[in-house]
Amino acid sequence: MSTDLARWARLRDVLMLQRRETRLLLASVTADSFGTGIFTATSVLFFTTVRGFSVSAVGLAISLGSLCAFFLGPRIGALADRVGPQKGLIVLFGVRAVGYGLYLLAEQYWLFVVLACVVTTADRASPAINQALMGRLFEAKDRATILGTVFSARNGAIVLGSLAATLPVVTGSSALYLVGIGINAASFIVAALLVARLDVPKAEPAAPRQDKERRGGGASPLRDRRYLAITVVNGVAQTHNTILSLVLPLWIVHATSSPNWSLTALLALNGALAMAAQVPVNRMFADFSAALRASALGGVAVCAACLAYAGAGAVGDAWVALAVLVVAMLAHTAGESLFIASTPLSFELAPKESLGRYLSFYNLGRVGQDLVGPLLIVGPLVDRGTPVWLLVGVVVLLGGLVPWALLKDDALAVGGRSAR
Repeated sequence: MSTDLARWARLRDVLMLQRRETRLLLASVTADSFGTGIFTATSVLFFTTVRGFSVSAVGLAISLGSLCAFFLGPRIGALADRVGPQKGLIVLFGVRAVGYGLYLLAEQYWLFVVLACVVTTADRASPAINQALMGRLFEAKDRATILGTVFSARNGAIVLGSLAATLPVVTGSSALYLVGIGINAASFIVAALLVARLDVPKAEPAAPRQDKERRGGGASPLRDRRYLAITVVNGVAQTHNTILSLVLPLWIVHATSSPNWSLTALLALNGALAMAAQVPVNRMFADFSAALRASALGGVAVCAACLAYAGAGAVGDAWVALAVLVVAMLAHTAGESLFIASTPLSFELAPKESLGRYLSFYNLGRVGQDLVGPLLIVGPLVDRGTPVWLLVGVVVLLGGLVPWALLKDDALAVGGRSAR
């Protein structure tokens, strides 16, 4: 018993759970992500079977929402810099609560499209503002730990939400679908109330002009070549999400001899490993120089995963194919965790007084992947197989190497190495 208590105390210290802001932040993320898990697992079925919209119509609405998010995200980030990330995040939670709640009334397609644009924009803007809030609450030495902890909590809550969505999916009950959407809307109210209880320090004074120039901050991330580079790399890195959510279901079922049930087993393996590994990996690559290495290693790991996925399609025996897919998923999860561990680059290269704007711009990489990834990756990978797997792997590998090649001699990287 004493050993268990000692382990819990050590874990509590490592994860900074003794700090009130950590507990409130994790609780808000858990509430938000639990509702998101329910909605993600039920939304397409709800809009197609209950509301009667076609799959292509639902896809069009979501694409339009992603397009709105792409153009409005940086503007929302700039606004959050003026009002503060705490107020900005609370407003976004409120918009999401109202928007998702109105889905209960969206029987006309035009209303569904409008709401999809509003909630998708708010959804895509929220992570960057949440990270800006973490940047205000936690010093650089603690930031890697809290980013990893938040990621793990988010993944766990989404899994629980997905499990809760089993009931409406299995029964097909319209009433239960509506309840699930209502729970998702309510989850954002809970998250907003929790964030409102945070004691957020005031913003630091703007950095001197020479410090901005040294860091490459300038007035806008559009005029910062280094920030543009890591934003594009973030979009390339997010290919691993497109593969996981859209390609694998089709690849495993149609292109490999592995049992169909292996899909859920592999996704469960990914979720469990990502939750367990993210905090240790983030702590291992906590400073600027280490984050550059994390990006490079992430590219290597995802490239290896692509090679293994291609190999699984060339294996005839079901169990051998499954074994190869497990190897691929291990490499895939390692790459995912390493790319997330490279996130401190987006903090360190951004001026503190413009953190919301810069992080929102950095998040455009993910939004861009949502827009073009399905078109450029899913069909070609499933239709043409091995050559495209190799091409995608090489592109992600080169993308992961770009920050290291570009910034390994930067003052921030050299300073971090000298400090050690």
